[in-house]
Amino acid sequence: MTLRPLLVLAALVLASCGQVDSAPTSDVSKIDKSAGVSAKRQGKAIVDAQGVIFDLPGGKTGEFTFGTPRESIEPVAARVFGAPEDSRNDECGAGPMEFARYGPITLNFQDGELVGWMAREGEGVLTSDSVMPGKPMRDLKIARSARMMENSTLDGEFEYLAADGRAIRGFVEGEGRDAKIASLYAGQNCFFR
Repeated sequence: MTLRPLLVLAALVLASCGQVDSAPTSDVSKIDKSAGVSAKRQGKAIVDAQGVIFDLPGGKTGEFTFGTPRESIEPVAARVFGAPEDSRNDECGAGPMEFARYGPITLNFQDGELVGWMAREGEGVLTSDSVMPGKPMRDLKIARSARMMENSTLDGEFEYLAADGRAIRGFVEGEGRDAKIASLYAGQNCFFR
């Protein structure tokens, strides 16, 4: 038996190992597991400065960046968290905004597109670098050099740079060693400054 067929087969196998499906990220059925979700994470929703990733049954993920149409996101979010609590505010500083609250995470929409999110304490939501509401603020200050927003008109507002180098903001409650992360947010939100 000659080695040539075996070498060709080995080369084909190695070449196929590095290929990643280039499907659009809003098509959940074709998203590769390498979409930024680590197998060690325990979140149902992984949030970052650019959008949200939902962990789905069967090891699939749904990744939605800001600008994704609402109708693409809602069926996936409902599979993970159940039916949302919908609301709307026409007086937001950024203009009229609609909200879909799925337990601890609220997705913000304008003109039918995802523009922001806000996460509160509750099971199943964490950032792409494993930060979550309810945890001690001192841990975030040490690990991610979180800093209070000195010129903010909103009490307890802070900012930190996530692992990808982009800013995520949030609010802290309490003081000193008892201070904890009350909420996190990115993108457009409805705050009155």
